[in-house]
Amino acid sequence: MVRLAADGLTNRQIAQRLFVTVKTVEKHLGGAYPKLGVSGRPGLAEALDSVARPA
Repeated sequence: MVRLAADGLTNRQIAQRLFVTVKTVEKHLGGAYPKLGVSGRPGLAEALDSVARPA
């Protein structure tokens, strides 16, 4: 779900693709942002890349 958001999909597009509600997408993204150290979509792709590539 977070990767889809980083790729530029809207919450509605993510919900349709995953067969969940927009509210579910909002909840999961809202929980993922603090864990990745970002406050929103800007910087999300970079944060995911840094998590995927261990230092």
